[in-house]
Amino acid sequence: MSFNMLRSLDPTRPITTLTIFRFPKKQAWWAFAQMGLRVLQNPVGALFSKMLGNGRNGFGILPDFQQYTFLASWENTAQADAFFNSTTFQNYVSRTSEYYTVKMVPLQSHGQWDGMEPFSGKEGAELDANGPLIVLTRAKINFTKLFDFWRHVRTAHASLRSSKGVMLALGIGENPITQQATISVWDSVASLRKFAYQQAGHKEIVKRTRQRRWYKEELFARFVPVATQGTLNGKDVLERFIMPTLVNNRNADNLYI
Repeated sequence: MSFNMLRSLDPTRPITTLTIFRFPKKQAWWAFAQMGLRVLQNPVGALFSKMLGNGRNGFGILPDFQQYTFLASWENTAQADAFFNSTTFQNYVSRTSEYYTVKMVPLQSHGQWDGMEPFSGKEGAELDANGPLIVLTRAKINFTKLFDFWRHVRTAHASLRSSKGVMLALGIGENPITQQATISVWDSVASLRKFAYQQAGHKEIVKRTRQRRWYKEELFARFVPVATQGTLNGKDVLERFIMPTLVNNRNADNLYI
């Protein structure tokens, strides 16, 4: 299966990928067991990689045992493509009902994840940010602040999912209680800015985060999506941004400038 291109990109530059896997009920136990085995962890060419659980119904504190996410930063596009074409990956996705991958370039990043800075933001410094954006937020919550955090964060999640311009919003993480992350796909910078600066629920959560010191570690990153593959809930989330001249081109993976 080839990638659909949203914009052209030099294949020698670093790239980040996000893959969401959806499993049928009969494969739920197998998929859960693979998390313990870490079958997709630390692939060749990956500078950073995480296999993450997903929250039930998007952001629920209970895990969704039929959905998982793989996030990785790569030395270059060729290394990422080698992984997606590998026997290990193909065997894994053969159990899924569907999966969806987005290639993306870091545009801005600050903070750490397990003491690392996995997304420098330098790769996309010269990219035009008009068009869709992907936002990742991740935090390790102080144990003594858990109740206070979960008491307030549900309102923020609801406001995120209902915001105009959000094409996808998911809760992901290594631990459903203390290590939380969100992935959101936006149709434009304007929609993201409106949410960030005008949405009352979001502004209140940002204020409480600073006042109450919920996090012992946090990270915020923005990405420009450049290619997609597969479907989620039966569709390509970014389908309307695919470059028409590259759709159905057998050599689409090689059309970078």
